[in-house]
Amino acid sequence: MPSLELYGCWRSSASQRLQIGLRLKKLPFSYTPVSLDRGEQHRDWYRAINPRAELPTLVVDGEPWVQTLAILETLEETFPEQGHSLLPTTHRERRICRAIAEQINSSMQPLLLPARLRKPIIEAGGQTAATPLEPALQAGIRQHQLHALNDLNTWLASFSGPFCLDSSPTMADACVVPQLDAVMRLGLDLSPFERLVALHRHCQSLEAFAMAAPDQQPDAPNRSSV
Repeated sequence: MPSLELYGCWRSSASQRLQIGLRLKKLPFSYTPVSLDRGEQHRDWYRAINPRAELPTLVVDGEPWVQTLAILETLEETFPEQGHSLLPTTHRERRICRAIAEQINSSMQPLLLPARLRKPIIEAGGQTAATPLEPALQAGIRQHQLHALNDLNTWLASFSGPFCLDSSPTMADACVVPQLDAVMRLGLDLSPFERLVALHRHCQSLEAFAMAAPDQQPDAPNRSSV
């Protein structure tokens, strides 16, 4: 079994994806928090691991692996018999699984506008525009996510559950659940999206998802004294 060390942050949905994937594959790993609030991803010690200063990074036997979808697929290719399969068995379902994961990865998660994107947008607007621009950005983010959640809910409702695809968790679930947690941190109400609510509830009943939840991480604010 390789040595696996995950560098992540409690509120990073991409870090949560890898935690879920690693736990579904039953691959033991250590967890090293990197504080986004303190900008630790830009510190020299972390840039020595990931020069792009992005989270997460999975260090496998001393080699840094980056980009969550690539990591999840490589874990499945490297350990096909270990734990749950992160990809379905049929070519059609694998295509759909990858499409759902990519919908989160490229169309929903980036448009949550983390600070590294929000700050330059506000600065580009100029000092006089900064005050009204921030609430407008927040409103736009919420509106986009609600539309995207509605589309995702409709899409997943066309497949049998209780997971994204049929009765086994896959890479798609490892991407969707962290996105749902992220939008709930924005204060969005998921109750109109029946399929997504049921999916989230069912996934949280599994240890792999429950232990990967943001509030269960050692660097989460409510666990700072633990």
